[in-house]
Amino acid sequence: MFGQAYTKVIIVIVVFNLSACSVVGGLWYERIDQFIANQFLESANFSIAQENYIRKATQEFKYWNIKNELPEYKKLLLRFRLLDSETRVGEIDEIYEKGGVLGNRSRNFFVPYLVELCKTLTNKQIEEIEIHFDGLMEERRFELGNETKNYQAALEKSFVRFFRLLRVKLNDEQKNTVRLLSSELEDTRYQLINDRIKWNQQFVTILVLRQEKDFEQILADHINSFSSEDKNTRTAINQITAEILASLDEKQRARFQKRLGVFVTSIDQILARQN
Repeated sequence: MFGQAYTKVIIVIVVFNLSACSVVGGLWYERIDQFIANQFLESANFSIAQENYIRKATQEFKYWNIKNELPEYKKLLLRFRLLDSETRVGEIDEIYEKGGVLGNRSRNFFVPYLVELCKTLTNKQIEEIEIHFDGLMEERRFELGNETKNYQAALEKSFVRFFRLLRVKLNDEQKNTVRLLSSELEDTRYQLINDRIKWNQQFVTILVLRQEKDFEQILADHINSFSSEDKNTRTAINQITAEILASLDEKQRARFQKRLGVFVTSIDQILARQN
């Protein structure tokens, strides 16, 4: 995939695998290959042969992901579900790191397909990809420029939404935990956009050199260098998550565990349909 489209797809894969609901999630997963392909196809005007190649790759990904990755996501969910009032940040770090490994494996699956596809791009398609990149970054800057909340407030809103997905309504004390533990964080959102722009520009430059001898390795290395996260922010997020999970009251914890149980059931249903 290309830049933002690639990242969006990987995020959606991880989020779905960790949060699909029992009915809609299973049905949605049947079309995950179509969703990924459509994200890919937005970046340029591809030929019929190229489109068929993309759809074949995403279909192969779906079956690979079901067989190899969904059981691993299930293990993470079961471990997450067992977290209790004694939860420590080290446990969150470990779960996050294992989730990151799974995300990297999804990325690595696509790299060979992406390299082969890029070798077939025309100069016009590369220009279209560059325009697509620029449009995405302009949109992101516009959205951030119109953000009415400061960084800490935006982070608090994200936590509220995340736990709402888990059927947990955060109380005032838990919201205050977010504000307190994020108070010293630097707002790096504009810097991350600038880093993304630089990565995009380098990506396009590499595509222009697609006939060069070392193109395949250079492109693969560049894709693997992609990062969209600030380490200090991640450290704070994991600490906040641990603190909130440890502070859940009886009702909140019951809802949390029930919701995760639904996710596990969803994965079991998907796996059963493939056997």
